[in-house]
Amino acid sequence: MLKSLSMSAKKSVSEMMNLGPKCEEDFNTAGIFYAEQIIKMGARKSFLKMLDGRLALNKSAKCVNAIYLYAIYGAIHEIDWQDTPEDKKKEFKAFTKELRESGRYI
Repeated sequence: MLKSLSMSAKKSVSEMMNLGPKCEEDFNTAGIFYAEQIIKMGARKSFLKMLDGRLALNKSAKCVNAIYLYAIYGAIHEIDWQDTPEDKKKEFKAFTKELRESGRYI
């Protein structure tokens, strides 16, 4: 189930299911500090913002991997990342392949 925004308003990124301290660092780099922000943006947009934040700080953005998106999706929907629906997995794999092929995220 999609989390209620009021329940997660001040919940930090690392308090979300599937997302730990390293993920929180990545999101904080992009100005994303709360679960509410990720929930509102959705998996794709928050992932892209995180990648762009890393690039802006001259950090590697080689984490363009569908599994990262599974984790974000799972965090939003409060499911284990491994339980991401197959149609979403296919979508995220195609999306990350496109991002890698763009050459922007290296």
